[in-house]
Amino acid sequence: MLTYLRFFFFTILIAAGLASCEGSGSSNESSLPSARGAAGEIILVMDSTSWRGELGNELREIFMQDVPGLPQPEPYFDLRYVNPFKLNDVLRSAKNMIFVTTLDNRSASGERMRRFFTDNSLTRIESDSTFFSYPISNVFARGQKNLYLFGVSEDVLLENLSVNHKQVRQHFSDTERNRSLEALYKSGEQRALERDLLEDHNFYLRIPQDYDLVPLEDSIEQFVWLRQLGQAGEPDVSIIVTYQEYTSEDIFQPEGIMQFRESTLGKYIVDDNPPAYMTIQEIEPIVYDTINFDGKFAIEARGLWKLSNITMGGPFLSYAFVDEALNRFYYIEGYVYYPGKNKRTEIREVETILRTFKTEAELQAKQSASK
Repeated sequence: MLTYLRFFFFTILIAAGLASCEGSGSSNESSLPSARGAAGEIILVMDSTSWRGELGNELREIFMQDVPGLPQPEPYFDLRYVNPFKLNDVLRSAKNMIFVTTLDNRSASGERMRRFFTDNSLTRIESDSTFFSYPISNVFARGQKNLYLFGVSEDVLLENLSVNHKQVRQHFSDTERNRSLEALYKSGEQRALERDLLEDHNFYLRIPQDYDLVPLEDSIEQFVWLRQLGQAGEPDVSIIVTYQEYTSEDIFQPEGIMQFRESTLGKYIVDDNPPAYMTIQEIEPIVYDTINFDGKFAIEARGLWKLSNITMGGPFLSYAFVDEALNRFYYIEGYVYYPGKNKRTEIREVETILRTFKTEAELQAKQSASK
């Protein structure tokens, strides 16, 4: 057992105290319009003075912070501010919406924002300073994700947002990944190849239709390369799964993970004309994080890769974790080549695919539970 590896989770507070919100009580969701809007866009509704002040700065920091590991600055989300008096039917049908209010805001906009809450909800907000967020779906449109952020005062809400900023953003990160999941596998998946990988390598991964297994010159039992080879002007995306026997927790140190990456990807992902091998770009530091990967402790890494002759390069996202049943250390990665283009969407798709990974034991447990 990996008793030394511990992970503490936080779930955005969902409380029964927020009984209902304006527009959320539709008895027939099929009558609602379909949500629409660009991927990664959020409509933010709040008082204009608060938007220009410290509270707005905190929200911009949460949602518009640059995604780590991308070659050009790209925010996690495109945040679009809307005054509550200008919230029309078109804006109400957005895919993602945030409503922000505090009880100490006595402006006309603040009074308008409080109409989104019932009297019972306002009483709960006033009496419980830890109650600051409420996620809900399909308030104004089918497929819409909404998040209400609130507090008895702006200072109280700012404190809660400061402590829980990562978890607040994760609500919409998970939402976008779920939408990406639906889009990626809408046309099906390669079930025969998935079965082959399960039989040959003891892991399961959902493989979209447009990804191919890359044949390698040598027979490599512990290295799998899947690739979506984009046509001219389209992204070139690869998924790598490689593993070895787990022998020491030292490999979870950042230098241990990257040494393993260099020794495997640098060996098997090569170009003969001219000679080159996969390696790390060091113009920006790699960003590491400890995460919950389907119930397992994992190290996430985001950074930049290149071929050693600098003919190709781009961002990568990886996860390192252990399959306890097989005593196996896994390193799985997705990387993108898409020169001159923004790559936020592609990295999000890479994350979506990697997050479908399951060990054989996990897959069997899930199948047994569903019977």
